[in-house]
Amino acid sequence: MSRRGERPPGFFRRLGRRALAPWRRIEQSIAAIRGEIADLAAGGRPGASRMRLDESGAFDVEASAFLHGRRRSTFEDLLAARRRSTARNAWILFGLGVLFFLGWLWRLMTMAWTVNATLTALQFTPACAVFFLLAFRFGLENYQIRMRRRVTVMEYLTAPSGFWPR
Repeated sequence: MSRRGERPPGFFRRLGRRALAPWRRIEQSIAAIRGEIADLAAGGRPGASRMRLDESGAFDVEASAFLHGRRRSTFEDLLAARRRSTARNAWILFGLGVLFFLGWLWRLMTMAWTVNATLTALQFTPACAVFFLLAFRFGLENYQIRMRRRVTVMEYLTAPSGFWPR
């Protein structure tokens, strides 16, 4: 509200404030993005994992739980929840990748082959690839949580128990 002795803002001032409110939010969002880009350029990763590893590359659950400010049992429950969410995300993204790929193949088979249609088909391939790569990333993270150690991509692909997320 207003202070003593001051008049409340007029109609046009209130209208101007409301009209500029979305632009202020956009400016704040842009400033936050610039800050994140500056952090990444400086080499820092603000959302970096605080999972600690021991000498053999296995997860040090005790130290990680301490860093997260939780008890070991609570942290293991969080790891189990994260494992389930990575498996769910991997399967969802894999399904989307298959769906988009099949749609892309259907479009390729039914379209008239012109230059514009060919360019559009070629431009759509990265969208399919992104879904499969994200599914692979979540699958790898799921496998690392299941094995409770850092795993290379080749270890993940050649795993005897299979690389499908569970």
